[in-house]
Amino acid sequence: MQSSPGRLAFFHRGLFWFLLAAAALPSQAAGPIEAFQARYSIHYGKLPIGESERSLARAANGDYLYTTRTRSTGLAEALIRDRISEQSRFRYVRGRPQALEYRYERVGGKRDRAIHVQFDWRRKLARGVQDGRPWQVALQPGVHDALLYQLAASLDLQRGQRTLSYRVADEGELKPYELAIEGEEVLDTPLGRLATVKLRRLDDERDTTLWMARDLAYLPVRIEHVETDGKRFSARIQSLSGLSPAR
Repeated sequence: MQSSPGRLAFFHRGLFWFLLAAAALPSQAAGPIEAFQARYSIHYGKLPIGESERSLARAANGDYLYTTRTRSTGLAEALIRDRISEQSRFRYVRGRPQALEYRYERVGGKRDRAIHVQFDWRRKLARGVQDGRPWQVALQPGVHDALLYQLAASLDLQRGQRTLSYRVADEGELKPYELAIEGEEVLDTPLGRLATVKLRRLDDERDTTLWMARDLAYLPVRIEHVETDGKRFSARIQSLSGLSPAR
């Protein structure tokens, strides 16, 4: 297996876009979500190489904090030493999540990286700093950060929408994210046997497939990522607290 300072970052921001996007939502609801914690294992082929922990909490001022931390484990830890954290701070406006602030940090590898984005909805402007370089982009209704669009997609699935198309403020652009619904599949997981909806996203660099559990409010329980050179990565849920399967 090849090592690189960006390998764990690939998992964190590529493989895990949807992780825990809607954990703790009632089966047919589209409102505020309760606190949760979940853990996923990361694999290169069949080899386990890392883990990701995700949590959602409500701050004292009423905002929501959606946080993820990713690190390598086992033998891979000697090759991939990156530790990555990512957080979206948001609120609900008319039942929809609205981005307020986004932070991303990668440390411990050959190249550190930091991103900070603030959303000024009064001035309709997102201002960011990426690795010391400032940028800004005009906001439009419904624009999300690199984590929050995950939540929006899960809510849309619960509302029965079949078109999942989003815009994300990233690197001074409003980048499009489109997902296709490919069908349904039942998966055996550490949480039990789960009926899932299968989503797929294609871009120039990779092909990503996500299995979203219906009874867990469309929580992703497996994600598979295939690069253009054929390398295959996956994320598999291992544990979850703060959410019980719908009955």
